[in-house]
Amino acid sequence: MKMNYYNIKKLIKGYRVCPDLKNKTLIAVPQKKLYSRYGFIPVQIVYGGKKMNITRNTPLLHQQQFRDRFNRGTFYTLFYYEWNPNKVQMELNL
Repeated sequence: MKMNYYNIKKLIKGYRVCPDLKNKTLIAVPQKKLYSRYGFIPVQIVYGGKKMNITRNTPLLHQQQFRDRFNRGTFYTLFYYEWNPNKVQMELNL
């Protein structure tokens, strides 16, 4: 199965997104990286040399829609997941 790759620039503190997520470190992934016209596509997130896979089983913590900042009359959606790279995921990628 095809897998998308996405390099993130920074981590997000949970309280900035939602008060209920204040003790978590999050990553934001655009909808276009996770979904195509064929459905869900797994994504490998890379940050600071660490990797994390997002699959259908990864719990979605929050989703938020924003107006396009270039005034094109469109919206974009970000999906927020907890940043949790672990050794098991890293070993699967080798």
